Amino acid sequence: MRVAILGSGQVGQALAAGWTAHGHDVVIGTRQAAVEDFAVAPPAEAVRDADLVVLAVRGTAAVELVRSLAGELDGRVLVDATNPLDMGDRGPALFVGTTDSLGEQVQRAAPAARVVKAYNTVGNALMVDPDLPGGPPTMFLAGDDPDAKRQVGDLLQATGWDVADLGGIEASRWLEAMCMAWVAYGARTGTWGHAFKLLR
Repeated sequence: MRVAILGSGQVGQALAAGWTAHGHDVVIGTRQAAVEDFAVAPPAEAVRDADLVVLAVRGTAAVELVRSLAGELDGRVLVDATNPLDMGDRGPALFVGTTDSLGEQVQRAAPAARVVKAYNTVGNALMVDPDLPGGPPTMFLAGDDPDAKRQVGDLLQATGWDVADLGGIEASRWLEAMCMAWVAYGARTGTWGHAFKLLR
C-alpha cells in the first residue's frame, strides 16, 4: 500500500518506520528539505498517489493543512492521528471538546475526504507492533465511512492491534478526551509505554 504521512515529527517518523518494515511504500509529506532515512515530498505531491493518507501534525496546524489540500484529499482515506492539545502553563488541556472535536473540524475542512480518527490514544513508540504484557491493546477509531474504517482496521490488525469502532466522526470528541487520560497517567507515573485495552 502507498501511504502518505503528513508530518515529519516523532509520530510521522514512527509510523513511517513501522509501516515500511511491514512492506508498505511510505512517503512523508513535509515542507522540510529532507527527513533522514525516509522518502519525502511536498504535501500535495505526497498525497497525490497515496492509497492512504495520515495526518500527523500538531493539532493547531491540522485544519489549515487539510483545508489547503482539500482537493487532493477528495475520496481518499485520511487517518487523523492528531489531538487538540493546548500546552498551557497549567499543563495540557484540549482546545476543543464535548460539543465539537478536532476530528470533526478536519472532516469539515475536507468534506469529500473519508476521515478516520485513530492512533491518537497512544504514544508513538507503540503505534506499530505494540508489545505489551497484557496482550494486544485496543485502538479505538471513529469515522463516517464504513469502508474507510475497515481499511484502517485491517492495517491496525496487521500491525498488532485489536480494533474497536466507536461510530461516526463525532465520536472523536471522546477519543480526544481519551488522549488526556493517557497523558494524565503518563505524567503521574513518569512512564509512557501504556495503552488502552477494551475487554469484551
